[in-house]
Parts: sequence; C-alpha cells; structure tokens
Amino acid sequence: MQITIKAAHNELTPSAREFIEKKFSALDKFTSSGAATLACEIEQSVAVERAGAKYRAEGNLSIDGQLYRAEATESTLEGAVDRVRDDLVRELNRARGKKKGLMKRGGAALKRLLRFGR
Repeated sequence: MQITIKAAHNELTPSAREFIEKKFSALDKFTSSGAATLACEIEQSVAVERAGAKYRAEGNLSIDGQLYRAEATESTLEGAVDRVRDDLVRELNRARGKKKGLMKRGGAALKRLLRFGR
C-alpha cells in the first residue's frame, strides 16, 4: 500500500511520520491487491484548538476505485491518527460485510431457483 502524508501548518518529525506509517500499515490486511493508496493529511490549527482539540487528521483510502474517508480532531496527534484508522477499519469491515451478504443472497436465490422443479 502506498502511503502519502501531508502536514499542514507544521513540520512532521521523522518519529511522527514513522508512527503514522506504522498505524496505517495495519490496513494492508484489507487490501487483496496492491492497488491501494492512502492520502493522510495532518493539521495543527488554532481554529481547531479553540474547539478543544489541537490536531486534525484526515485519511482518504482508495482501494480498486472505491474511496473510503475518515476525519478526526483530537488533542494529540496519536489520538487523531488512531481515530482515523479505527474509522477506516470500520468502513472497510462494513463494505466487506455488504459484499459477503450480497454473495450469500445471490447463492440462496440460485439454490431456490434450482429447487423449483422438485
């Protein structure tokens, strides 16, 4: 999976960049093919800080033409990245469940159709 990290209004330290890559590399298990790209944007803003949070993280994950998006604001960079990763995992699990459900319904309909002559 290709990970692109963009930092707005601040410089990202190498340790923070490594932390972000480590957290988002957990999404590799959801990608069956290597055609997955993740664009992550980290922002430290005064406007967000007034609302009680200091960091805003946004993640756009593209897998085979499907786009999954998550955004979170937290007081720490680690908290914001964790929430974005959790939201992306939740979206991916939901999409996988929908796909499996569609396959099961299709198989059941085919089975009912084949039993019709009995």
